[in-house]
Amino acid sequence: MHRQQILALTLGLCAINGLVSPYLVVVIGFAPVWMPTWMPPSLGAVVYLSNLITATTTLLLAGVPAALAERLVPGLRDGNGVAWVWALAAFILTVPGLLVAGMRLTAS
Repeated sequence: MHRQQILALTLGLCAINGLVSPYLVVVIGFAPVWMPTWMPPSLGAVVYLSNLITATTTLLLAGVPAALAERLVPGLRDGNGVAWVWALAAFILTVPGLLVAGMRLTAS
């Protein structure tokens, strides 16, 4: 796979985590802290921005192991190794949300 395709996979995993993350409830709970006062306090805006914050946080947290791997393992710099580490970290962060979503689907 090309590096751009791996990046698209990573971004897709982060977007999915933004939708199904169990930490989404925490981000919604802190909405009065991070939401600007000029925005109307509608439920749709709070949920949308919470999804965006969760997805962005997933992308940033998944980048930490990739950056460490790039620094500590010199052989990963040449190929797509760092991009795969980033995608794997994003997948690991997405797994709890996928498990919760799967349990919700089987319970209904």
